[in-house]
Amino acid sequence: MKFNQAILVIGNLSRLTAYRVTQAPAIDRHETNQTSHTRNQGTPKTTTQLHLIKEIDYSEARQKTSELLSDQAGNFNNASGENHNLETEMSKRGLNKISEDIKELINSESPDSWYLAFPKQTHQQLVSSLLPLTQSTLKKSLPLDLTKTDKEKLLTHFD
Repeated sequence: MKFNQAILVIGNLSRLTAYRVTQAPAIDRHETNQTSHTRNQGTPKTTTQLHLIKEIDYSEARQKTSELLSDQAGNFNNASGENHNLETEMSKRGLNKISEDIKELINSESPDSWYLAFPKQTHQQLVSSLLPLTQSTLKKSLPLDLTKTDKEKLLTHFD
């Protein structure tokens, strides 16, 4: 029961999703270890379920810099000032916000272990921005964007 009660955090700069992983014993009635067909008791298995804890949408991360600099009355592509490193600054702010949200989530849920998947471009920056206490329970961290991966296939990436 490797993942039982663990937290799975999947994200990128525009979305963060967290799941609680639960595992429970079950019986697979279609598969059997019995040789007699009169007493088909099935085969003991372990079922794994992901329960959504939190989903956060960071819509400002998807905005274009021209949308941020526009005065809404019609800037007509004329920037009001120069946007030196604006995208880098927005990315840094976004990572700080995501780091804070992860810290709050891990503190409130208090898991024995948790798992993280975040895109390669910003993965190391995010992990290093986490507090040592939060990092101490991080079991495995992958530099992948799994936000569009089917929920049932998420855990296979962490095996």
